Amino acid sequence: MAPGEPVVVRVGSRELPVTNLEKVYWPEDGITKGELIGYYTRIAPVLLPYLKDRPLVLTRYPEGIHGPWFYAKNAPEGRPGWLRTYTYVHPAAGPTEYLLADEPAALTYIANLGAIEIHPWTGRIQAPERPDFAIVDLDPAEGATWEDTREVALLVRQVLDAVGTQGFPKWSGATGIHIYCPCAPDHTYQDTAAFCLAIGRLLARVHPRRVTLERQVRKRRGKVYVDYLQNRLGQTITAVYGVRPRPGAPVSVPVTWEEIARGTVPFVTLRTIWDRLAQVGDLFAPVLELRQDLRRATRQLEGV
Repeated sequence: MAPGEPVVVRVGSRELPVTNLEKVYWPEDGITKGELIGYYTRIAPVLLPYLKDRPLVLTRYPEGIHGPWFYAKNAPEGRPGWLRTYTYVHPAAGPTEYLLADEPAALTYIANLGAIEIHPWTGRIQAPERPDFAIVDLDPAEGATWEDTREVALLVRQVLDAVGTQGFPKWSGATGIHIYCPCAPDHTYQDTAAFCLAIGRLLARVHPRRVTLERQVRKRRGKVYVDYLQNRLGQTITAVYGVRPRPGAPVSVPVTWEEIARGTVPFVTLRTIWDRLAQVGDLFAPVLELRQDLRRATRQLEGV
């Protein structure tokens, strides 16, 4: 078989071609495109519940992590007819036809596009203006350390505990921590953004040398940025169990608050994720079911 020649694979009831399986995507680690495709196909039973009915934005790296990359919002032409899509008409940008992933073969197809990162909406197509959770995105600026990020995450937990709200942290797979706070189905993006902003304002007031809401990157140096603006319609963040285009092929995995407190957040990759799942299971499962009144929590925080 000639290099690059398509190979037809069967995933569930679907047959689809995959290409360039031997292309090395992570040169330092010898991880190929074929291994990426294999990961997303195998992780499907765990990952798909977090993608179901959510428009997807892909980050595609057709030449691997050191090559050119681009965001892909519109579903590609020539896709198989069984692959579901969803069109949303943005007020300023007009219609965008997004890919959806609701079966393992969809993830195989997406990975074959060279999509390393998958970014789902926080709202579903049944109610796109209604997010299912708020995300407290802790993003360390230049000069801030992992220790800073970890300590700010623990401060967020203290705030959540004080207002009776549960948050579920995941390692970003890079330098940050994402804390998901499920909300009731009547919440809007304004509600989830206001909740995260209230947390950020409180922490920036109490810990101004460590926490910032500054939007200008150059003014954040040495601090952890609380990116509440991620809570807007169409804004996305890397999926839980999604791979990152960084050395080692890290995976954005759920972690426990105890691991954050102990400083033992594990470095999990697409090769080691299976041991992690065998040890702790899917720590993020409550995110799919829990519903909370974040507006009440926001009022409490704004009154502090």
